Amino acid sequence: MYPLKTIKMIAETILFQLQESWIEFGYAVNANRKKTLIRIVITAVLMGALTLAMLTASPMIRKAQIDQLIINELPTEQIIPFSYEQGDREIKNKAAISVMFTKPNGEQYDDVMALLSEKSDELNRKFYYYPIVYDADVLKQQYNVEPDKVTFIFFQNGVEKNRFTLDSLEDAEQDLVPELNRLPMFNIQAAEKEDN
Repeated sequence: MYPLKTIKMIAETILFQLQESWIEFGYAVNANRKKTLIRIVITAVLMGALTLAMLTASPMIRKAQIDQLIINELPTEQIIPFSYEQGDREIKNKAAISVMFTKPNGEQYDDVMALLSEKSDELNRKFYYYPIVYDADVLKQQYNVEPDKVTFIFFQNGVEKNRFTLDSLEDAEQDLVPELNRLPMFNIQAAEKEDN
């Protein structure tokens, strides 16, 4: 360990060197004000451009990743994938829309994709796929979905009207496609519940 006097002397030397450098910088700026100002402006413009590029590149990279890794791997044309950051807007703007929420891997995802590939001709309508890749906590809160589970939700004018999860089905192999076909029929189910 260095004695306290040595540490103090080192600190004073560093401080003196910093002061000398600052003074030299000040003289250089005074001697070449125009060049210094141009350098500062160029540096500021480059930093701004770099920051802007970083802010715009991130969403583009995420979109490209989702398109390449998820969308190209869907087993049937009955599934319409949302592009990155498109899902919320589409749910709000469409009069009626059925959406599957899940992360693009895992046992339930694999099971659903295998079943949909096998039975796609039995589906009576197309539905959308909202991959939970980024902002999982936000989606979990906003739509009350678990990323590891496959959840199907029907929205009317941006409001949830009906839902089911894969693990809520007794026999997913037999019940998945009929449940998907009945998903938009929320009025019938609501009327049946009121009658009981």
